[in-house]
Amino acid sequence: MIKHNKGVRDFFKNDYPKLYLLSGSQIPTDINLKDKSRIGYYWNVLAITWLAINQLEDTPQHPYRTIIVEHCINHVTIKDIVNTYKHSGFWGTNRKNEALKKFAETFKQEQIKNKVYPLLEFE
Repeated sequence: MIKHNKGVRDFFKNDYPKLYLLSGSQIPTDINLKDKSRIGYYWNVLAITWLAINQLEDTPQHPYRTIIVEHCINHVTIKDIVNTYKHSGFWGTNRKNEALKKFAETFKQEQIKNKVYPLLEFE
């Protein structure tokens, strides 16, 4: 599980900022399979990223969407996120690992469903 999550962490640390810049700092909301260029693929990967994020549970018990957006994209510390939920750091670390895993699963499902190939693997 940890190895899997490292791939997701690396994606948000290294790839996501580049995808966002390539997109002109906008979030695409649609998949365009007609554009076979590399930029078209990257655009679709960014769209899939947000399709997956928006499907994540975001409840006080499972604040997965908040963790992905605030921690992985906006770089808010897990400690600061956890404080808003009045829980311990250990709870936050567990939720972060769960959020990364759920994101990876949802991302893969969306990539297959929307036929955005080659598949991006987080392992």
